[in-house]
Amino acid sequence: MSSKDWHEYSEDEILQANIEKYQRDDIVKFYEDFEEPRYTYIEYQIILAAVLRALRQKLGRPVRAVDMCGGAGKAAFIIKSIQPDSEVTLVDLSDKMLDIARQRAAKLCLDDLHIVEADAFSFLEQENEYDLFVYSSALHHFKNPVELLELSAGRMHPQGMIVTIADPTTLIKSRRYRFFQFLATNRETKRHLIKECFQRRATKLPAHGQSFDVAEYQTYTGINDHQLCQNLSQANLHTLLHLRYPAGEPYMTKIMPYLGLCWAFSTILCLHPDDYQADVQVMKQSIKSQLPFRIRFY
Repeated sequence: MSSKDWHEYSEDEILQANIEKYQRDDIVKFYEDFEEPRYTYIEYQIILAAVLRALRQKLGRPVRAVDMCGGAGKAAFIIKSIQPDSEVTLVDLSDKMLDIARQRAAKLCLDDLHIVEADAFSFLEQENEYDLFVYSSALHHFKNPVELLELSAGRMHPQGMIVTIADPTTLIKSRRYRFFQFLATNRETKRHLIKECFQRRATKLPAHGQSFDVAEYQTYTGINDHQLCQNLSQANLHTLLHLRYPAGEPYMTKIMPYLGLCWAFSTILCLHPDDYQADVQVMKQSIKSQLPFRIRFY
């Protein structure tokens, strides 16, 4: 927990906080034991399928994809399930989280999943080129996601794409969201949220007001996704699709749109939007028709 304000932390300090957090035994055990109910975060399957289809048609070959900051490899495994001949690399800074991915890959007989232990900035210093970068619930772990996505674009095929998925909007800091989130989650997640709440209260530092988890700060404040897209456009990284939706368990996704709580967002970014103008409406229709809850495109 922190005694400084968020703006006082460097990207390196935030990185170190993430390294320490995702090496903790309780965090690792949560990911080892947690089994998602059916259709939880179904947007991964649907959004990534639409993106992979468009990329495959454009490139005419298997897609080279990276699951950046992917933890136990949720996006990596989904990509392989959609296009088994795709070349997939999983990158994360926690060897313990990557061990979970290795165990799962062994069970699924995925011998060709490339696993790299590295932080995002170090990985992006390499000269390799990829067609698809996926940031799976990852942007909120960075102080400056625009810089991160710009660096990714520098390692991307000219007709490649970047997908950000399941990051929180600023709606997540509302009391209304937090109430319905707790109400709708399963028993295991409720237990995790209660424990997290008591940990925050127990370590509160009165000198600077409410303390916060440096690694998860933007989980509590959310990201201004509209401003993010504007900033990316100024950096010549263009938004093909930008959507908000109510991610999580099925019960949450059914009620939250009617409460104005489409709290998660996803973007599909590229360098040359004219290359995909003919594909945008097809992708949008595919995503909208298959997701079993209300979404909003911008």
